[in-house]
Amino acid sequence: MIAIIFGPPGSGKGTQATRIEQEFHLAHLSTGAILRAEVTRGTEIGKEVGRIMAAGDLVPDEIIVSIVRQRLPESEAGPGVLLDGFPRTVEQARSLDEMLAEEGHRVDFVIALDVPEDVLVDRILRRAAVEGRADDTEDAIAERMHVLDYYRQKGVRVEVVDGMGEPDAVFERIREAIGISSR
Repeated sequence: MIAIIFGPPGSGKGTQATRIEQEFHLAHLSTGAILRAEVTRGTEIGKEVGRIMAAGDLVPDEIIVSIVRQRLPESEAGPGVLLDGFPRTVEQARSLDEMLAEEGHRVDFVIALDVPEDVLVDRILRRAAVEGRADDTEDAIAERMHVLDYYRQKGVRVEVVDGMGEPDAVFERIREAIGISSR
């Protein structure tokens, strides 16, 4: 099973991705966490990515696709993988589809967390202050919405879930939207 958790910055993706990973035993592949780890470790790619993210820009597609191409096979060893933070652009979505097609797979579904813009802004500003995240920009949010449209046009099941409320309530809505039982 190949699933994507999707939503604008501040929508609770990371929180819900962790819960989906645990509940449904999917490998959680978070490109944001991978990139931040590379920055922290001070690797060559980490230094480059750190400069890009500090400027508030999106990491170029070729870097992200390369990282996912390296990590995806090891993530697919179990019952499935949950992608978090990837794809962020339509070009990344196309690259993912090509990678998966080479292995006879495809994206099974997308969970899209829906949170009102004013709540997102508040969450993003709070997160940026606490975590120093400069990649939460209006342009980044707009690009991610194009990715949702891309998957809808390809006939991939996109489940829009209300991301408001306590994390437990949001997770229950995700569980219902996915329509699969935990182990």
